[in-house]
Amino acid sequence: MTDSPNRQFVAVLFKPWDQRSYTYHNDGEPVAIGDSVIVATAKGDQIVTVSALPTETPSFPTKPIIGKAPPPDEPQASAAA
Repeated sequence: MTDSPNRQFVAVLFKPWDQRSYTYHNDGEPVAIGDSVIVATAKGDQIVTVSALPTETPSFPTKPIIGKAPPPDEPQASAAA
């Protein structure tokens, strides 16, 4: 299978302190560094953070991202007096 012309490669971190990133591909709406995206793992779907956008096609197969993660709920405004 060949790459989609609009395919975007996405390096992600599972935790902010991770030293190793994992490369996925995205054929949907473009994502940016710092975006939260959803990926499928052996442990189920995980929300991860985009750490880089490689410009070259990796020499290994990549799995797709599922899509952008929904934004976290806005914190409730507290009534400060």
